[in-house]
Amino acid sequence: MERYSKQRELILNVLKERKDHPTAEMLYNDIIKIMPTIGIATVYRNLAALYESGQILKIETKQGESDRFDGNLMPHLHFQCLECNEIQDIFLDECDNDKLNEKLKEFAKMINAEVTSSKILLKGTCEKCKNKEI
Repeated sequence: MERYSKQRELILNVLKERKDHPTAEMLYNDIIKIMPTIGIATVYRNLAALYESGQILKIETKQGESDRFDGNLMPHLHFQCLECNEIQDIFLDECDNDKLNEKLKEFAKMINAEVTSSKILLKGTCEKCKNKEI
């Protein structure tokens, strides 16, 4: 059984309040304002535990960049801008979500595999960065 921790609860609550998919360092900068005695290693350790227990999502970015975290467990996709690295949520309605799940099952069938989970990270240029180029 997982031990209750005020630090872990605070980290989870701060993450759930954010909508910008922060790194551990970004979360740490928010958390030390509330709990000045917390260390960065504690934030990393607790994020790992929260991810392992399925309470948060981890978004692995390109090599050399810090992972991002998401406290929203509702089914959704992610889009990462390759210019500014911002990550946005893409929520599908129930019908589109069902279609996507059916397509993923078809892909698994093509290779005779059983898929137990999936993460979809779309990459490209966000609207803000596209407009800068004009």
